[in-house]
Amino acid sequence: MVVGYVKVGIVGLHWPPDWGGAERYISKVVDAFNRRGVETWGITPRPAEDDKDNGTQYVHRIGDTVFGIDDSKRMLEWWGKLYVHVEQEHYTHIIFNNCHVHAWAFRDVFARLKDMGVKVGAFHFDVKPTLLHPVVENYKNNEDWDEAIKPVLEAQQSLFEIDNPLFHDIHPYYIINSPLFFRPDFVISCSEWVERFIDPLNTTPKFVLHPILDDGLINKEKLEHKTITMINPQYHKGRSYMADIINNYANRDWTYRVLLGGYGGEKEEFKQMIADSWAVNEGRVEILHYVERMEDVWESTDLFIFPSRFEGYGMAAVEPMVHGVPVMVQNYPAVIEAVGEGAIVMPYECNSAEWVETIEELLFDDEDYGEIQQKGYEQVRYLKEREDEEMTLLIQFMEKLV
Repeated sequence: MVVGYVKVGIVGLHWPPDWGGAERYISKVVDAFNRRGVETWGITPRPAEDDKDNGTQYVHRIGDTVFGIDDSKRMLEWWGKLYVHVEQEHYTHIIFNNCHVHAWAFRDVFARLKDMGVKVGAFHFDVKPTLLHPVVENYKNNEDWDEAIKPVLEAQQSLFEIDNPLFHDIHPYYIINSPLFFRPDFVISCSEWVERFIDPLNTTPKFVLHPILDDGLINKEKLEHKTITMINPQYHKGRSYMADIINNYANRDWTYRVLLGGYGGEKEEFKQMIADSWAVNEGRVEILHYVERMEDVWESTDLFIFPSRFEGYGMAAVEPMVHGVPVMVQNYPAVIEAVGEGAIVMPYECNSAEWVETIEELLFDDEDYGEIQQKGYEQVRYLKEREDEEMTLLIQFMEKLV
């Protein structure tokens, strides 16, 4: 093998046209590697759909099928196809997305690929909510996230001190939802915040690659009719704020656009939460299930609000900035890591009335609106520079693993 030679395969059981946050991330990472001369391919069983955005062109759709998370038989059949593909294509590195959905099965896959001589890694995007709840409770007492996280990290370390032969060394990693449960050769996290939770003993090479941004900045004028866009009304994404704003503060000349995300019944639950509102009855709420071109959404948006309570990074809060849309977020570390000073940051413990008051001040003051818009542009420029630096360092990191 040539020293420094790297060929990367990124495996996702879900892949565009499935457009969750993780799927957007991995598709853009594939393109970012290829732009820098590192041959990289997505590998997935997910078939393309002609009428939808299928993401990067660099993808091998093996098997051309979709199977549920409980369909063990078809999943095992697909793993067999993956092993053959990896051997034929001579990948040096394989990186997995969304491992924890199929936790125990993935452990065997990691081991098999490592036996084939491949360096196997995992992407890491989120912190387990049961770990975050005590962090949030600590934050309420001291309003310092660094202090709030310390007792939780100490508790994680104590799991490895349990003297019980039945408590195998992999079990603490499973409890804390760490990808180290799979014994990877390396881990790539989407933010410094989520990386802090995964490796209490500091045993595994790790790298932080923040999500890849779209190219170019779009100059945008404030619209005459005020449209406020929200996204992904799940419980932990701040849907109570979204619903309360629509239900109780809709007598203004505002239109609300909600891009549905989430899973299972949460989307229907949100619809029920706002069903009797004046805004819905007056046709002031637009609910979108699928958007092919997000550019069209941002072009007709005056303000994006992102009241997420738990977030791995907050890419959704950055993308509007590229298109000149001011952004409001909740004060949460992973989100602040993304938006910096480019967004209006609301206190973590505030109410919907405070959000509305700030929205009014911004939408009806052209000077303030233009100022936060420019701060957003400045943050995007910084993030693009950081992205270039991180990709260069990531390639070096991958080369050293071979």
